[in-house]
Amino acid sequence: MPNDQKPYDAIIVGGGIAGLTTAAYLCKDGYRPLLIEQQDTIGGLIHSFEYKGFVLDGGIRSIESSGVMKPMIRDLGLDVQLKKSPVTLGIQDRVIRLNNIEDLSSYESLLVSLFPQDEYDIKKIVKKIRQILRYMDVLYGIENPMIIDLKSRPSYVIKTLLPWFFKFVPTMFHIEKLSLSVETYLKKYTSNQALIDMIAQHFFKGTPTFFALGYFSIYFDYHYPIGGTGELPKSLQTYITTHGGMIKKETPIKKVFLENKTVQDASGHIYPYQTLIWAADLKSLYQMIDLHAITRPKLKLKINHRIHQLENKTGAESVLTVYALTDLDPSYFRSRSSGHFFYTPETQGLNHIVLPKTEDMASLVEPLKTFLKLNTYEISIPVLRDESLAPPHQTALIISILMNYDIIKHIEEKGFYHAFKAHVEMAMIDVLSSSIYPLLKDHILESFCSTPLSFEKRTGNTDGAIIGWSYTNHPIPVLHHMSHITQSIQTHLPHVYQAGQWSFSPAGVPISIITGKLAADATKRHLKKNK
Repeated sequence: MPNDQKPYDAIIVGGGIAGLTTAAYLCKDGYRPLLIEQQDTIGGLIHSFEYKGFVLDGGIRSIESSGVMKPMIRDLGLDVQLKKSPVTLGIQDRVIRLNNIEDLSSYESLLVSLFPQDEYDIKKIVKKIRQILRYMDVLYGIENPMIIDLKSRPSYVIKTLLPWFFKFVPTMFHIEKLSLSVETYLKKYTSNQALIDMIAQHFFKGTPTFFALGYFSIYFDYHYPIGGTGELPKSLQTYITTHGGMIKKETPIKKVFLENKTVQDASGHIYPYQTLIWAADLKSLYQMIDLHAITRPKLKLKINHRIHQLENKTGAESVLTVYALTDLDPSYFRSRSSGHFFYTPETQGLNHIVLPKTEDMASLVEPLKTFLKLNTYEISIPVLRDESLAPPHQTALIISILMNYDIIKHIEEKGFYHAFKAHVEMAMIDVLSSSIYPLLKDHILESFCSTPLSFEKRTGNTDGAIIGWSYTNHPIPVLHHMSHITQSIQTHLPHVYQAGQWSFSPAGVPISIITGKLAADATKRHLKKNK
């Protein structure tokens, strides 16, 4: 196969939201990028698919704007219609709606009704949540200056940005003091482990306190694209291909030649670049660099050092998801929750329950039963956000729990992966049928399951992670202080930037968009300097 002769202005590896953002902003200013994606679809963890008349989300369930997504959509003129996606939260038979900060009173009442002996502790915790939400409001309460074109909006700079800056600096000081894991932090306020679990067990292990307790502000900011979450990457793809950019799908990159400024795909095709933006798994970048082709000793030393830094670092927990198609009318589910529902059937909490690595499925049944009974479920119901996403009078549930990659990998290696998936589908449906959805079990049309291995296969992410690096890594191998985020795109590799969930921690859609935009801006400066 002939090789491309003319270098692209930039080659972007990874077609998730970060890579798409980078490509779109380069196209906006007339540059010629090539985005390369290993899968047959783009979007990464923002992905929807059709199945038997249903539209299902294969990645995230809602998208928070955080002063980032909406400005990007407006700035690029994307054809995406957003609808507010209110969150409901339930424990046992009690369900509350979370629309704004005033609903924290309902949250406090919910916890007190379940743990009356801990009322004083609960009031202290909720008071702290309110304080953290004020910090989050400063952090995300305006259109992010890293996204918008400040030169074209001088009034925004004077009337909004400058006053905000004087709030931002002290707020960052307070946020930095809340970097302790939420599990450890809550122990300052209560000794009731079950109460701590009800507040924190649906977050990733080691999640910083400011992010976990401040997540209520994200609940208030959730949006759902009409047509499914995959409409956002689709619109970015259209923008790129109609503004001079190119997208190659089903093209896994296997080699990176730094000194020749080329990448090679699995078919041996060579692509020359002027700038490379890596918006995929970070470990894979360093694994693909051809060290034998590097003649500069200092560069080789830097790369080997970085490989050593990353080799024992792990991704955060992934998720296990059951898709349940039902012949129940949406009204049945609407009477119990919104389209985005966090539900915990029991108040005991997971505590220190960990699924064991057993030799067969039979040995796993009982511990799995307890694990699922005490877990917290994230339940997405697309048709409650957009009635066109399911056949008439039918409803699909997307039911997820956090799940460690290691346990699923062990199950696969022991040979009972498919038996496990079949069992967990019915077991999760049984849990919900015996609690919040009594009719569910008898109205299942079909169900199927995805695991951390599914995410690993689709995205190439280390450990099938959905938010990048685990918070339990010491140290976290990328920048994780918001005040330093503009530096997070740097790799110390010549003509190479990084973007996306692996470039900054904690990660998410807003961080992926921001780092994608920063990588585009840095690329433009680099190209102008070397023109």
